[in-house]
Amino acid sequence: EEFKKITPITGIIMTKLDGTAKGGILVAIAKQFQIPIYAIGVGEKEEDLDNFIARDFVQAFIKN
Repeated sequence: EEFKKITPITGIIMTKLDGTAKGGILVAIAKQFQIPIYAIGVGEKEEDLDNFIARDFVQAFIKN
């Protein structure tokens, strides 16, 4: 909330998503601040960054 007071936040890009806890907080933050999730990174390289697709995210989240 403090960060949002200083600069407008227009969306989220989560780098290095390596656990379900981070995924849960990601959704909670997006919902709380009414901002979209643009991309999710699943590794350390540029090619590991993918567009966020809610359906795919939920399916992966449920499997874990």
